[in-house]
Amino acid sequence: MMRLFNTASQQYQEFNPGHVVGLYTCGITPYDSAHLGHITTFMTYDLLQRRLEDLGHEVRLVRNITDVDDPIFKRATELGLDYTQLASEETASFQSVMELLHFRPAYAEPLASSYIDQMAAAVQKLLDVGVAYSLEDDIYFDVSSDPAFGTFSGFSERLQLAFMKRRGGDPARPGKRAPLDFLLWHGVTDPADPAVWESVVGRGRPGWHIECSVMAHELLGTPFDIHGGGDDLIFPHHECEVAQSKALGQPQLAKHWMHVAPLLYLGEKMSKSLGNLIFAKDLLDNHAPNVIRLALLRYHYRTGGEWQPEFLEEAAELHAGLQKALLTCSESAASELLESIRRALDDDLDTHQIYHALHNFAASAQPAVPDAKHYCSPAKTALNLLGLG
Repeated sequence: MMRLFNTASQQYQEFNPGHVVGLYTCGITPYDSAHLGHITTFMTYDLLQRRLEDLGHEVRLVRNITDVDDPIFKRATELGLDYTQLASEETASFQSVMELLHFRPAYAEPLASSYIDQMAAAVQKLLDVGVAYSLEDDIYFDVSSDPAFGTFSGFSERLQLAFMKRRGGDPARPGKRAPLDFLLWHGVTDPADPAVWESVVGRGRPGWHIECSVMAHELLGTPFDIHGGGDDLIFPHHECEVAQSKALGQPQLAKHWMHVAPLLYLGEKMSKSLGNLIFAKDLLDNHAPNVIRLALLRYHYRTGGEWQPEFLEEAAELHAGLQKALLTCSESAASELLESIRRALDDDLDTHQIYHALHNFAASAQPAVPDAKHYCSPAKTALNLLGLG
């Protein structure tokens, strides 16, 4: 039985879904190249998808592309590009990196720009039921309408305010009913603004939070099985998703919530503003995809850690050892590896145990044995479970 940590309950819980598993993970904002922090997050859900498929499930993984967001518009202006061109180029680059790194294909990768009408309709519904209000040309969600607001994250109000300010909110804006009220729709009157749509709630574009609620509901229905993303999305993004989805008549958006801790570099989370990014495409110029994946297995998804470039050298040695073991392995060593990998994946994706099991298997390499190809079949299945086929 698979056991996963649920952010919403703060407990390990048995995960026993039906045949079709709906999995939504917040994707990239395509204004720059995918970095190693992105890859670490999406590799977590790739491992989960592979194990669920190994168990016989059909996995419908939805990974959105947030192509309607201010960082794209700002970056496009800096580069002298139309924002749609920048978003298209960076999305294609991201998808190329994902393919090179052996990620399982997504069921859907919706563009936020393709769901504007549905988002505007959702905002109108929130106005109609009295949980949203207009402020000048913008529309906000009134968090006082949801007494449970803040309980999803469990953060103090002081921490909520700090995260809201740091992560795209505007708690100090005059005229709001409360600092934590969040933007549903940004009304636009500037004729030079590059991203504007006519809608039932006026001329403008959706806020960040309503985008994911709408796309997840449209593609998976609610409640779906798992909602994922980086742990920096717990508040405000996922807290806001929960609140507005309830107000839209969806009492439970997702049955289970998974969040990935950041991969740090130079003591900080990788970010463009700090200049501490390691781009995946640059690593792929010098390292095999399997080596990169092996290096990332050193990090458990809920604890993260500091990126250590020397892990790539160790991963290259391990990869060579695995290849040698595959040529000479015994039936017992191959079966033990497969059992260990499955058991570790079922235990909250315990990649530390996986890395240990891989080392043990590599150390089992021995002189050639008769019919080694037959004996090693379970080991190849195990490596495929990790995207190392």
